[in-house]
This record gives sequence, structure tokens and C-alpha cells, in this order.
Amino acid sequence: MLHSLVFVASIAAPPLTWSAPLAPPIQQAPIQDAAALRAPAGRWAGRLEQAKLDIEVELAWDGEQLVGTIDIPAQGLERGRLVDCALDGDRVRMRIDGVPGEPTFDGALDDSAGRIAGKFTQGGAKLDFSLSRVAPPGERAALILAGFDEWVAKQLKGLRVPGLAAAVVWQGEVVLARGYGLADASTQAPVTADTLFGIGSTTKAFTTFALAQAVEEGSLDWDEPVRKWLPGLQLEDDVAELQLTLRDMCSHRSGLPRHDLLWYANPGLAREELVERLAHLEPTAGFREQWQYNNLMFAAAGVALHRATGVTWEERVRARILVPLGMTRTTFGLSETLAASDHAMPHDRVKGKDVVIPFRDITQIGPAGSIHSSANDMARWLAVLLGRGEAHGQRLLGVGRYMELVTPISVVGAPGSPTAYGLGWMLDAVEGHTRVHHGGGIDGFTTQVELYPDDRLGIFVVTNRASVLTSLAATQLAERFLELEVSDTAELAATQVDAAEEIGANMRKARESERIKDAPHARPLDAYAASYRHAGYGDLDVTFGGTGETGALSARYGTFELPLEHWHFETFRCGKSETSSAAEGLLMQFRDDLAGFVAAIEVQFEASAKPIRFERLADASLCDVALLERMVGDYSLMGQAIRVTRAGSTLTAYITGQPALELEPATHGRFKLDVGDGFWVRFELPETGPAGALVITQPNGTFRAERLSGG
Repeated sequence: MLHSLVFVASIAAPPLTWSAPLAPPIQQAPIQDAAALRAPAGRWAGRLEQAKLDIEVELAWDGEQLVGTIDIPAQGLERGRLVDCALDGDRVRMRIDGVPGEPTFDGALDDSAGRIAGKFTQGGAKLDFSLSRVAPPGERAALILAGFDEWVAKQLKGLRVPGLAAAVVWQGEVVLARGYGLADASTQAPVTADTLFGIGSTTKAFTTFALAQAVEEGSLDWDEPVRKWLPGLQLEDDVAELQLTLRDMCSHRSGLPRHDLLWYANPGLAREELVERLAHLEPTAGFREQWQYNNLMFAAAGVALHRATGVTWEERVRARILVPLGMTRTTFGLSETLAASDHAMPHDRVKGKDVVIPFRDITQIGPAGSIHSSANDMARWLAVLLGRGEAHGQRLLGVGRYMELVTPISVVGAPGSPTAYGLGWMLDAVEGHTRVHHGGGIDGFTTQVELYPDDRLGIFVVTNRASVLTSLAATQLAERFLELEVSDTAELAATQVDAAEEIGANMRKARESERIKDAPHARPLDAYAASYRHAGYGDLDVTFGGTGETGALSARYGTFELPLEHWHFETFRCGKSETSSAAEGLLMQFRDDLAGFVAAIEVQFEASAKPIRFERLADASLCDVALLERMVGDYSLMGQAIRVTRAGSTLTAYITGQPALELEPATHGRFKLDVGDGFWVRFELPETGPAGALVITQPNGTFRAERLSGG
């Protein structure tokens, strides 16, 4: 691991490059000697005065041997090994191992004042240093966290959130891992530090960490076209299809927008199927042109990991991350979570009460967001992230590979935005403190993970109701530990929650004003009932219930049950449904073909793209062999012979002097001719027996071909 120390002695020269071994966490043996307990063992913080470098030192007795580590945050040095440590009377000496110039501290210990001061020498240069004893992080954290529990209790009530869990890792120690409120409002079960919550998109950091491990071992490469591992990958953008890499996928610069309803409403789709459907999804930006969040690309990255290593994403993350870190409670997907004891239930607010809502199983999009974890387990995850791939003496990922994950790649928002995105992480700064963070949200759960690497601070907050409280609590914790002015905006947030219902009502009124009153639909409601399909999004089924004018339409898309309310003309509005709140209020427009038949539905399932067009499926009866056999025969159109033959369930028309034309089953008893839009064939069928005529419709007219006698 390479570091640079820039001391006064080297200001005029290039920075010193050195390789220092990392010391494992100090395991201090029990000491019987009271004097030794009072001597330099403990944590110290101070400065190299002329170089204006802050330093932190930890010393401990290992039997008769004094051992230590040193951190120099400005130089990126963490747990550099101190060797030749010695206490000689009131003199303390120690040397940074593996650094040119024999950098050595030699100072006088004034234990009553809690101070060590003296000279630091390196390569002939001498600098003054002073260190002051500091309390262990746990003791200091107790003072910092004073009143935080009461603040959380107040916010749970004010923001109407059943429960919250939080963890903080600071200065190498877990200083907070606690549950607040209720895991389940129906049973009054409390949240504990081991209660499992859905952590949503903060799962992405586990995925990129696992990918980086595979890159480190040579199984994957961030910058090779991902088609090496996903050879069947197809995209609408030909350039993206050929050049897309894992780095592009995990930094959200593929050109594709979210298209989330595809997976959100179809939990039965396998990840491999999601990858196949990417071919039919519209991009809304050029390849590598801008940042556009996309969960599907993370699912595809998980498939690439599986293909490259022969191990599923779940197995890989469990074996290479969770087990080494001791994250024994953490689960993948719904079935594992429900089988575990002590899991939080997702909630929503209904008629002024907290109610449990159904879990959403998102196993198929797993690498983007399916992990459930607890405060205790996430504290272990924070530790390895703050350790840049190492925790508790175990290195899970090389420092260089870890730093790739938190290096800016894409600008989030407009050019010049202060926020960037790395590989599964947002990157910005808070009042000069570098911040690495990500949020997560899935039905009934909201999560925030924040790292302040220069301050050795990691924060995890999760709630079991969608709420701003996660970000408010994370901010509250960060401001306390970073010694910033605490800006408690919770009261404003509570006011906004109170006003949310009124805002929603005003939005509905504004939408209603855009409706054209008394604009009837063009046909009986049952004429819209059919199955419709989009190659990427799948099937949308519209059904008619009731009779005549008293009936109503409803639609089913995956797990979504969508009552359809007539809006105006051929447009219907998706009404309220327990299974499909994500689609409530969307407008569906039925589209006609040139013959005046309902041919398609368009709906804005992806806000940033063109409406998704679902084409009406062909009549199932037009694949019935017995029915097709009645259409076989010879016909005459103004003296021109037309022969219709059948092979299996396919009809073919032969017209003298023209290529054979396959008749493609379509809607409303028609077949489509693949020679251009507006070309149709329909057979006139009596109740029994063969067709009496063949009717051809094309843009310039309609023509009737009579069946020849005996044909």
C-alpha cells in the first residue's frame, strides 16, 4: 500500500513514497502492573507542528512489549505500524515501520497532564510534536450521543414512523447499534439491534464490492465489454450493446432510464429474463452521456458475476462478505427474511393509523436491492468500508480496488453538480468533510448509509415506513460526530407530513381540471377487453366486468390489479388498488388501427421515456387448425387466382406472379400481410363449411375475392 508523507524536510523535494505494513487492531493483554496501566497505553491525538499534520496514536502493552499504531488522516495513513516502541523513565520512543528516513518520535511523558511532547526526526530533519491523551471513542461517543435517544423517540411520533434502527462506527469502534420503536405495529414487537429491515438500494454497495473482489482475482474486468460474460445481451443502442462494461452498468451511464415497473410488477421474472428484456427498452440518453439511475443494470451485473464465477450473486456475497464479517443475521430476499426471527414488518399510514403492508419480493432484482440486515450486522459492514476493504484483521478487498468503488465516475444532475456517483456510491462533501453515501427504499422501508472516511465515521439508519426520518437521523448523527452545528429540521419535516394529504388532494384537483368533461369513449366497453403485449414489459390484460352500460374495465399488469376509470375519449385512468399504488393515477390510452379497431394501449410506465405501447395480441382462434382448414382453397380476384394453403397452424397465400405471402394472425378475425402497414386479409365464414370469400384491405381500398367452386 502506497502513501506519501509530506513533511517540512521534503517540501522542496518530491513527496516521499513509502510502503508501510498495516498493523492489526491492538489486542491489549491484561496488565497487572498499575504503573503500566498509567503509562502511555491509550489513545493520543496531536500534531507535527511545523508540517501542520494531525496525527493519532494508539499504544498498548502486549505482555512486556509496548506496541502501537499511527494514523495521519491528511496523508491517508491508517494504522501504520509503530515499532521499537519503548518507555524509558519518562521518555517515550517509537518509529514508523517501513518508511525511509527512519521517522522516529522521541518525547517526554507527563502522564498527570496527559501529554507527550518532543521531537520527530526523519532523514536528518527535526520537527516538534505534541500528543494529548484522548478518551476511548466509546466514552467520547456517549457524550456526543447524549439526548439522541430522546430525539429519535420524538421524531418517531412526530413523523409517524413505527420503528427505526441505527448504527455508528467511529474511530474504529461500534459506538451505537440500537433499535427504537416498533418492529410490528400489529403485535407491538420492539425493534432491537438485531431486527432485520429491508435495506433497499444500499444493497448495491455489496454488489460492487463483490464485483471488485472478482475483478481482483481476475474473473471479471470493469472495463471489458460485458458481452464477454453476457454474450446474448442486446440493447436498442447498438454502440451501447457492443461497448457496455460493468463500470458503465454500476455507475448508471448506460443510456437507459429506470424502467422500474417492468421488474416491480413482475416478481416471477428470472434475472436472466430481465437481461433478455433489456433489448426492448427505450434509452433516453446517449451511451455514457449522462447519469440515469437503473436497477436493471445492477441485476444484469449480478448475472455477469454468476456467469464469470459459477456462483450465484447471493452465494458469492454470503461467502466472500457476510461470513468473513460475521454478518450472520443478514438475509437475501423475502423467503429467507420471513424464516428469520426478529424481522421488522413494512408499514404505511392508512386513515391515521400505522398498518402493516405486504412485503414485496424483489429477489429477481436482488443485486440492486434485496438484502435485509440489522444494526449490528451493518455495523460490521461499516467497519470494513471504513477500513478500505479490511476489518478485524481480515482483508476482504485490496485498498486500490476498494478506492475504485468510491472514485467519481458520473456527475449526478446537471454539469457542475457537486454530487458524483462511483460504483454503487454517491460522492459529495458536507461542510468540507468528504461523504460517501447511498439511500435505499422499497415498500415500507427506507435506508441511509453514510461514510465520512477522513473522519473514520460510518452511519446506518433504517425505518420500517417510507420516511424522511432516515436522512434526518443520519444528518443528526453526522453533525454531532463531526462537531458541526446541529440543524434539526425535523419539526419542518413533521409539518410537511401533516400537509402531505392536502398537497395530494390539490394535485388531484389540478389533474381533474385537465379532463375534458362529457367526452365519451368511442365504442362499447367490452370492445377494449383483450390481451396486449410489449416485448420488454410483457403482457397487459384488460377485462370487462358486468353488462352493458353498468359494466367496468379493469387491467392486470403482472401483480398489479388496475381498476380503469373512464377519463375522456379513449383515455382511462388507473384507479386506486392495494396491489398497484405505484401505477395509481396513470392514464392509459387505447389506440385504433386504420380500420377503426382497438389495436394497442399506450401508458407512461416510464416517466422519462415515450409511452410504453402494448400491442393487442392476435385472436387465439386464428391458430385453431380446424378453423384454418375452412379457409384453405382457391379464390379469384378480378380474374387473378389466389390460392391459400395451410402448413400446421400457418396459412400462406399464393398470388400468380408474386412471392408467397404468409398470413400472420391478427385481431378481430383478421390476418396481417407483412408488406406494410394497413394490409389485412379477412375470410367470410358461414356458420359451417368453408369460407365463401377472402377480403383484402390495403391503404388504397378493399377488395373481395370469391371462393372458386370446388376450391
